[in-house]
Amino acid sequence: MELRHLRYFIAIAEEENFRRAADKLHVSQSPLSRQMQQLAEEIGAELFEPWGRGVKLTPAGRQFLSRAKAILASVEVATKEARETAEGRIGTITIGFEGGASLFGTLPTLIARFRERSPRINIEFVEMTSAQQSEALRLRQISLGYGNHVPEDALLQNVVIRRHPMGIFMPKGHRLANEPKLRVKQLAHEPILMDPRSANPRLYDDIIAAVRARGVNLNVISEVFNGEVLFMNVASGFGLTFGTENAAQVLTLVGSHWAPVSDLGIEVREIVMWRRDEADAPLLRPFLELVREFRAERQSQKKTPPRRRR
Repeated sequence: MELRHLRYFIAIAEEENFRRAADKLHVSQSPLSRQMQQLAEEIGAELFEPWGRGVKLTPAGRQFLSRAKAILASVEVATKEARETAEGRIGTITIGFEGGASLFGTLPTLIARFRERSPRINIEFVEMTSAQQSEALRLRQISLGYGNHVPEDALLQNVVIRRHPMGIFMPKGHRLANEPKLRVKQLAHEPILMDPRSANPRLYDDIIAAVRARGVNLNVISEVFNGEVLFMNVASGFGLTFGTENAAQVLTLVGSHWAPVSDLGIEVREIVMWRRDEADAPLLRPFLELVREFRAERQSQKKTPPRRRR
């Protein structure tokens, strides 16, 4: 049984006449009759019976008609979906993301814009470190990575979309909260809370190295893996912690104050990464175009000096 048998059968059932069905299908009547005879033999039941100058469906034919229409409709849907998938209009993108980078970063803005442009593309998220993202991209377990570190992998491409200076969070009533800028030496005797090194080894090591280069050994009193608990402890006065300026907009609402550390010299980058051989994949191309547009917007904003208020 082939799809054309179903199309022929449906046309005859709708026209109730072999000649009119043949004209509608642009085929000869004799081949059409043979096809229907073959179909009836394969099913093992007569589908039509004579009626006036035409034919009408038998009970078996009426039952088969609804199924035949459903099959053809499913084939049309499958064909349309396959075409739209090939064109990148439907499908699923899996994004590996680094927790802190997504919460305070650009990812929510990118996703919102992408959903406006491509509402039929589903997005799934998997939390993982930048190193885990690199491996997951190599294994094709995710479509995109979103983190803080550039992968050292020739198989992957990336773009840095934003850079955020690293500073220090403290309770709002802390003695240093009135300082517009801090220096590393002012942190020498402060109780410091840190993310565990295992959560972000490179950033942890960079912070330790930067403060030691200024002759300071941090007084790390605790390492807290849970970010919510970490900043609750800061707001409660248990200690200070390092973080980026973009997080300040959220965390100042829960009792923390952020200040830049002028001689720390560390910035956290927001990076989107993908497999080099999938850069032109129909499903990824619209998202990567959006990423580059956003990056260009940010660069343009930096070049445009702010207007003076009068």
